[in-house]
Amino acid sequence: MAAVTRAARVRVRAATPGEGPAVAALWRELWDAHEAWGGYPGSRDPRVYAQLARRLDDDARVRSGHPVLGRHVHLLADLEGMPCGQVEGWFDRHGVEAPYTCEVRSLIVGERLRNLGAGRALLDALAGCSRTLSRGAPCVLAAEVLEPNPAQTFYLRVGYRPVSYSARIDTAAGLRSLPARTRAAVPQDALPVTLLEATLAARRRSDGDPRFDRPRAVDATLVGAIASHLANAPATGRDPSTLVALDDDGAVRACATFTVHALEPPFVPMRRALLGRFAVDPALPVHPFVAGLVSLGCRLAQGQGAPHVEITDLSAPGTELHAAALATGARPWSRVVVKPA
Repeated sequence: MAAVTRAARVRVRAATPGEGPAVAALWRELWDAHEAWGGYPGSRDPRVYAQLARRLDDDARVRSGHPVLGRHVHLLADLEGMPCGQVEGWFDRHGVEAPYTCEVRSLIVGERLRNLGAGRALLDALAGCSRTLSRGAPCVLAAEVLEPNPAQTFYLRVGYRPVSYSARIDTAAGLRSLPARTRAAVPQDALPVTLLEATLAARRRSDGDPRFDRPRAVDATLVGAIASHLANAPATGRDPSTLVALDDDGAVRACATFTVHALEPPFVPMRRALLGRFAVDPALPVHPFVAGLVSLGCRLAQGQGAPHVEITDLSAPGTELHAAALATGARPWSRVVVKPA
């Protein structure tokens, strides 16, 4: 299953042992660029990249010339025998009926070796690996791209289209949002949360995002499954937790999901908080409920030591949901672009 694609003098292939330092240097170039665009900072400790190089060489030995290991795909762009770019992919499925998704990760072509078709060749090869893994079932490639990243135009040029947006807010600033009544969801919230989940699924479809299931019929089995999940997912932030916003009568009118995890080297270690899967009763205004959920998310993030909260899974700029997120003081952060494999 060794993927080989040609574009100009570029060949796409699996990594081989001994190339770890060259690939680690590409990763460092990528993290430095991300930090310049306002992203999370990467380490500048050469020991971190030396350790990464050793891990990459160990990984190449295990793969034995194959780009796919389990659900992970790793491909190099080769220019006259030397790595000039690389991409990772993570193959998964976000639902029962949804197509498979291959998440594009850490795509980088060395700055001095661009405009040779290496980026397109890497994505084409990744699509080929994804089609093999999906065994003929529908599959899409999806990449998250920071808003200042000039690769936005590259992805559009090679046929990707945006389907979801994110914003980011400083945790301290988010605490100043005007809150609705908010709290962690409890099992007794299962029915309204289930109904809100259906509106989320419908919104994603309306936004053209194919990665998730269509709205499901609300029945006792589904409500019971969500009640069980809520009973076992307290709002600690260590696992995805469901948050709800209430109206003046105490009825659940909106929900979102909150989680925190640690960024690991080659990033500078820190906590990363995400607040997403927003669903608001379509009969009500969005702004107060989103503000309340963001405020609660920031309080939880502060307790976990996360300096920022990423507000994810937003609809396009100009929509009410996107405007409500920015009204809290958040700034545009990234977008997800997709393309059929």
